Amino acid sequence: MRVLTLVCAAAALAACTPRINTNPETGKVDVDMEPVTQRGEVWNAAIAPQGGSAVRGTTTATVREGHTAANTSITGGTPGAVHPWHIHEGTCASGGPIVGTPNAYTPLQVASNGAATAEAHLMLTLNEARAYHVNVHASPTEMGNIIACGPLND
Repeated sequence: MRVLTLVCAAAALAACTPRINTNPETGKVDVDMEPVTQRGEVWNAAIAPQGGSAVRGTTTATVREGHTAANTSITGGTPGAVHPWHIHEGTCASGGPIVGTPNAYTPLQVASNGAATAEAHLMLTLNEARAYHVNVHASPTEMGNIIACGPLND
């Protein structure tokens, strides 16, 4: 009976993964254990312009074996501009903390044609029970100015 209990406990623990969020204002790191989403699950976002911006794009996030690989592509940017982007908990309207660490997200560097693509490798999985969205920020010095946003759906 003890072996069966240990096997069940191990299976329950294996079905969890850490969720790490960093509050960009305080730098405080929050780690919770979350249920793992289905392996190989793909999440998608259509990113729409905000506040008069012309920036729009897409994000695809693929969950595999305890990590998430996310790719974001935008168009309509100003050539030479640099736009930080992140997956956040919550919705575009409500906002929420960044999922993972901010430095896991490579900034979008806009090419001469107004397009940019960037990746993030997060050492966590997304939780189907939570809402997520993708924000594109105006610049590294204007993080509070969101120029594009879209819900991330599984």
